[in-house]
Parts: sequence; C-alpha cells; structure tokens
Amino acid sequence: MSSPITLSGFNNIDFNSIVEALYQQERQPVLQLQTQQAQLEKQKTAYGTLATRLSAVESAAQDLASSVAFTGASASVSRESTVKASASNGAATGSYSLTVSQLARAQVTATNGTTPDADTTVVATGGSLVIGGKTVTVGSGVTLKGLATAINETADIGVTASVVRSTGGAYQLVLTGKETGAANSFSVTNSLTGGAGVSFAPANAQTAQDAAFTINNVAVTSASNTVEDAIPGVLLTLQEETAAPVVITITADLSSVEGLVKKFTSAYNDLQAFIDQQTKAYASKERDNIGGDPLVRQLRNSMSRVVSGEIATGDTFTSLSQVGLTFNRAGQLEFRNAELQTALSSNRAGVIALFQGASGSDGAFDKIKSAISNYTSSGGLLPNARTRLDDQLGKLGSRISEMERRLAIRKEALQKEFVAADLAIAQLNSSKSQLGSLSSSLF
Repeated sequence: MSSPITLSGFNNIDFNSIVEALYQQERQPVLQLQTQQAQLEKQKTAYGTLATRLSAVESAAQDLASSVAFTGASASVSRESTVKASASNGAATGSYSLTVSQLARAQVTATNGTTPDADTTVVATGGSLVIGGKTVTVGSGVTLKGLATAINETADIGVTASVVRSTGGAYQLVLTGKETGAANSFSVTNSLTGGAGVSFAPANAQTAQDAAFTINNVAVTSASNTVEDAIPGVLLTLQEETAAPVVITITADLSSVEGLVKKFTSAYNDLQAFIDQQTKAYASKERDNIGGDPLVRQLRNSMSRVVSGEIATGDTFTSLSQVGLTFNRAGQLEFRNAELQTALSSNRAGVIALFQGASGSDGAFDKIKSAISNYTSSGGLLPNARTRLDDQLGKLGSRISEMERRLAIRKEALQKEFVAADLAIAQLNSSKSQLGSLSSSLF
C-alpha cells in the first residue's frame, strides 16, 4: 500500500482523512468477522479447558478402578534399631519374626606399615598395584596421598582408597570395598618399586561377608543389608545383629483409597464448576463460551447419572452414595470419609465390588471412564467439536484475508482519485490566478 498522502488543492483540505474515513466505513464487515473470529477462538479455548477437566476426572476414575487401589500396606517393627521395614502395594500381610546373626560387610584392607606423613614422603617411584583385577600404575615420586588418588581415579575399580592417621600419629593407606557381600571381596597384588615402600597386611582389617538372618525360622542370606525379596513387597534394612527376635507386622493400609476418592471428588467438582461458569455466561447473552452447546448440557447430565446411578454388584453396596460419595443441594459432589471407612471396615469386598465390579472391569468407576471416553476419545464428541471450530476459523480467516486484500485495492484507487482531483483543483486555481493577473493588466 502506498504511503499516506497530504493533499492541498481544494482550499487546503486534507483529502487523506476523507480516504481513511471511507476506508474504515467500508471495513466494518471485516471488523464484524474479526469479532466472530475472536468469539470462536475463545470457544475453542473453552473446549480445550473442558477436555483438560474431563481428563482429570478420567484419571482419578482410572486410579479407583485399578486393581492396586485396595492393595496398600504398611509395616511396623517391634525394634527399629535392629531392622527397618517399608511395605509397597501388594505386600504380603502377616506377622514375621526376624533374627540377624551377621550383617553384610565390605572388605577393608590396610597397609601393614605406616608412613610418617602423607604428602611428602615418597612411597614408590614406579610399578603397579592390581586390586580386584584392576591395575593401578604409578609414576615417579608418588606419595601415600598420591597413591590413594591414583587408585580412586582408576575406572571401574571396586574399592575406595583413603589415607588415615593411626594411633601413633603415622599414616596408613586403607582400601574399602564399594560393595558388601562375600562375592565382592578383592585381592591386592603389590608390584610397586622404589621409595619408602608400601606393603599390605596379610590379614584383612574386615572380611567381606553376606548378611545372615532368619525369617520365621527360615535361613536367608543376602550380599546387602538392604533386602527386597525376603518378604514379598517389603523392603528390609538390616541395622544390627541380634539373637532376640524382632517382630515385623504387615497390615492392609486403605488410607490410599481415601486419597484417591478425594482426588476424584475434587476433579469432578472442578469440571462441574467450569460447566456452570460457561452456562451462566451463555445465559447472560455472551457468545464467547460453550454454555449453549447441547454437548455440554448432555455431558453434565451424563456425568451426574453415572455417578449417582445404581451398579449391579451382587453385594451389599450398589451405589457410591452408600460409601460416602453423594451430591449436595448445590449439585456438588461431597465425600464423607467416615462413611467410606465404615463401609471398608464392615465389608471391604463389597466396596471393591462397587468400585471395580464383580469381574474387575464393570464397576462404578469403569462406567465413569466409559462415559468420559465417549467425549474424549479419538473421533469423540469433544475432538469433533474442536475440529468443527477449526474449520469455521479457517474459512473466516480466508474471508477476512480476501476482504482485506480487496479493501487495500479500493483504498489505493480512492487515493489515486483524490490525488487526481486535488491536482485538477490546483490547476484550476492556477488558471484563475493567471486570468486575474491578465484582467488587471488590461484594465
């Protein structure tokens, strides 16, 4: 488009302001389409928010329909100074008696002699150490601290080297295995030469060994003091040796069910609050919302029916309202945990049947998932609604672009017309001035 022009022919009138006024008047249909476009964009965003809220409800329902929802367990130990225990979902409930005859240990090997200092006395001028099959080669003039550094910098070596000060004030090199267990013992082959020399004690300061313990009088060994498979689903951490039995008790822990139901309740109410907001906006004659879409009304009714509906479980409980999930007068879902705990205490199997169904796939929360999938799945109602909006926005964008193109041409034509008119008026004014001058000279 050409640059703005300032026209000065007809009594110095700025014709450019006239052109701009005409342009803006003819651009009104474009502005109307842009308003419609903005409304559709907000509706598209609203559908995205609706999909997010629905996904949260679906995820919470999935957790409650899962077979692991009721498999929580907790562990208690009669003497935690000896052993610690933590139970995961599915842990075998019961009472277990444990004794520990020995803990797993890592090998510790120290140098036989001592060195008066660790930083200046040269202990070797060449040669190598082979520790657990890994070779450590040293250069000239290595100190005790330098030897420890060379060992620690050797890739994949199974020990950690440290320099310690002994009781007499001299220094020793100590090698400590990185892993506990008899299988992780190591040998040392000393081929260092020169210097003050380094030798290793013939006996280890500590011998590598496995943990040995009993659970309900069954002997068990482990290379580590952290034991995962002695009791199914229970992690044991052995901390001290004891001949006196320690009792470990694994019990069912249904506190996780409470948390999952709270999560579902919150997600459901968030969804309903959003639908209410959209419905009120539509009732207020606003058009940048989805409150008037029959899909939204259908979703609200569908979710309400499935949450409050009856489930054929063949057991005591046939609706969620019987276990503490009920609607209040405002239409919000309320969770009464005391009622759920009472139901779990009196008939845990009945609650499981209600949540997960007799076959594990047709319970209340499976039905909620199925209802939601009609809206969120590929080809479902929500993706189709967003696709429809994308099509409308695409067509609107094309119409707006075409109208803007035509308006630009129209504006340029108007500018040319007024430039020509301005030039003609200027020429007429010039002729008038010339005629006036001629008349003055003749009379």
